[in-house]
Amino acid sequence: MSDESLPISPLAFAEAIKELPLPVLYAKVSEIRNSIAHLHRSNAELQSFIDESCESDTEKRELESYITENKDVVTAMMERVTLLKAEVESRGQQWIELDEKNNEDKETNGDSHEINGDTPPAAHQGQTTAASRGENASRNTQNAGEEGEEEGVYL
Repeated sequence: MSDESLPISPLAFAEAIKELPLPVLYAKVSEIRNSIAHLHRSNAELQSFIDESCESDTEKRELESYITENKDVVTAMMERVTLLKAEVESRGQQWIELDEKNNEDKETNGDSHEINGDTPPAAHQGQTTAASRGENASRNTQNAGEEGEEEGVYL
């Protein structure tokens, strides 16, 4: 791993999302599902390269390790989606996600290049602007520090 910062632990993530408004929670789910779709696409491209063009065993092992790492990241991201769902439900709200079962199957199998149903339910009820405002408010809070300094919690 590089010198980049590591993501927060699942426990810290669960604690951090408690203060977020509902539209921001759903926006986070959308962001995570988008990231998962990109990881699946990346893995498919890596596997295709390995199958068609990989010449050395060393190169093949290295690329396969990237695929494994991506799969581990997908697992961690799915855990975050589960934590977001638990947070929504702990507020007495019903978890609504279009094609939820279909999305989970695609994510598990890695055969999806596009995840449908990752739009917050509010958007499906004609309240897209509320979700957008919540997401923008979150970004503004994160960037509220002095110029060149960023504050906030990065989930």
